[in-house]
Amino acid sequence: MKKTIITLAALTTLSISAFASNDLYDSKTEKYENLRMEVKNATNSDWSTPFKAAQVCLRDQKNISEAYTWIEQSLKVKETSENLELKGDYLALHGLDEMAFEHYQKALSLKIAKGQNDFEAIQTKILALKK
Repeated sequence: MKKTIITLAALTTLSISAFASNDLYDSKTEKYENLRMEVKNATNSDWSTPFKAAQVCLRDQKNISEAYTWIEQSLKVKETSENLELKGDYLALHGLDEMAFEHYQKALSLKIAKGQNDFEAIQTKILALKK
């Protein structure tokens, strides 16, 4: 009986604190609203802002369809290894492995053409697609 009372008290305390603090929900909502505003206010030649917004959404696994729109917006301005890799991530997330592979390969080629040698992450993603 004593254990039951202690358990109920603990659960009640946790429930009250969880419902009393809506900060997490508000900050998440605010986070995505801020991303929308940043992308909306970006210049037509800015590939980085929509890329970064999409990157946050994919990392959080939230607003995925909006993330796709931002990836496309970024790519339309300028194809970079970063946004090509991110589109590959989006495609892989949706099980479109062949298309993801093509984007990873294109990103890898751009990195090599620029003399960059930090392509281990892309190689790992390509290998993961083959499994």
